Amino acid sequence: MNLCIDIGNSLIKTAIFDCSEIIETIVNKTISVSFFSRLKSKYSIDRVILSSVRKANTKMTGELQKLFPDFLELNNDTPLPFENCYKTPDTLGRDRLAAIAGAGNIFPGSHVLVIDAGTAITYDLITAGKKYLGGNISPGLNMRFRALNRFTDNLPFVSPKTGFEMIGRDTEEAISIGVLQGIFFEMEQYIRKFSDNYPGLKVILTGGDAHFFEKELKNDIFVVANLILLGLNSILKYNVKKS
Repeated sequence: MNLCIDIGNSLIKTAIFDCSEIIETIVNKTISVSFFSRLKSKYSIDRVILSSVRKANTKMTGELQKLFPDFLELNNDTPLPFENCYKTPDTLGRDRLAAIAGAGNIFPGSHVLVIDAGTAITYDLITAGKKYLGGNISPGLNMRFRALNRFTDNLPFVSPKTGFEMIGRDTEEAISIGVLQGIFFEMEQYIRKFSDNYPGLKVILTGGDAHFFEKELKNDIFVVANLILLGLNSILKYNVKKS
């Protein structure tokens, strides 16, 4: 079995895979070596891959390497199942790499746009020829709400609510609808432009805030909740084949 660890900006997601099938997923805010020791006792884990967008925790990495001898930490030197055309791979988020690997595995032979609605919103493209061309980053849902509150004197902090009205009838509605509709229009335009340039484009929506937009996007999109974990597993399997 494979153990995949995704350390994001806000949460830490862990998944146990039996070949390509997810057996269990666990979401935490913090983790410890004892947590992974319990997983090792519960499952027969053969290989481990770690991806983190946070600053390196060398102590944690060292402990994991001791616990799991067949350990891989995703970085810009890790062999990937696609060609990385990003000009500065050392600055590329590991979560974006994993998401692209997952997209290429789900739709081999297709152009795929990955929209990850997390702390930030990322738009990444892998071509039918397995080339990752790059992507774009914009502020995420809560980041936009916090910015409106922080950088103005009178606007309150508003929590996102589902529902897509066109016009707000009070200040809280104006903020909520303005932010949600702004992101929705942004996503729609990205999908339209990429579809024009890449015929047969597949669109995957993922990330913690994907549920706010999945019902509103009229295009044929595929919501994949565990895309990064699926991508990590495919990278791990790819490296096993190469060794």
